[in-house]
Amino acid sequence: MTHRFHYPAMLILALASSISAAAMAEPAAAKDWHFGIGTGISSFSLDGDLGFATPRGGFIRDIDLGNDETSDLVDSAMGANAIASNGRWDILLSYGTVKLEDGNSDLEAEWDRTSGEFAVVYNFAQICNHTWGILAGVRYTEHEWTITSPTGVFPKVKPDEDWTDGIVGLSHVMQINKHWMWRNRIDAGFGDTEDAYLASTALVWHPLDHWQFNLNARYMSTDFGDDKDINDQDFYRYDVDETSFGIGGMFVW
Repeated sequence: MTHRFHYPAMLILALASSISAAAMAEPAAAKDWHFGIGTGISSFSLDGDLGFATPRGGFIRDIDLGNDETSDLVDSAMGANAIASNGRWDILLSYGTVKLEDGNSDLEAEWDRTSGEFAVVYNFAQICNHTWGILAGVRYTEHEWTITSPTGVFPKVKPDEDWTDGIVGLSHVMQINKHWMWRNRIDAGFGDTEDAYLASTALVWHPLDHWQFNLNARYMSTDFGDDKDINDQDFYRYDVDETSFGIGGMFVW
């Protein structure tokens, strides 16, 4: 597995620097509430370890799938996101589900992943065309698998697991001009996972009053479960880095 990025120190430094800057800046001005709902398409890669219980004991294997490989395995996918903002406060909602099917390897697998997030951002500082915010919220993830070993290493198994993390982070928006902005975010999760970190960036184009479009990239690192529990009947291990690139659109009013 490749070395994962470690965000805690970066996040702490960014928060400390931003809070210091906030002492010298005014919070973003409160305006009328505006709303948006959007969706998009993306391509993602997976790199890490997956482990689960079988009747013959715990099983761990490497995952190393590039963007082209996961695109070939996607059976279905759906996602949506929504925002409500008055300039000083942002309320964020997102939901996504994806199903992968792989019948061409030594393991035949179907994987359904569902995720949802609710977060609130307080935009505590506005310096020139830069707006800084502190983020807090909750993120939910659910995995459901059907895995068969054609070689008979173990019988068919259907591991499933879900977890919930609280999240804290930092957001940054640079208003480039009337029609373009650059959005950035980092956050860390705490709760059911051992470690969970996210970093995202998006270049947003607002050509029309009610439409926005974006190019985006996201990196998420999730460390759930413990190798020491490999002999437990409910063993599940998901230690994976995911990198995605996508395009999106949003209707705003």
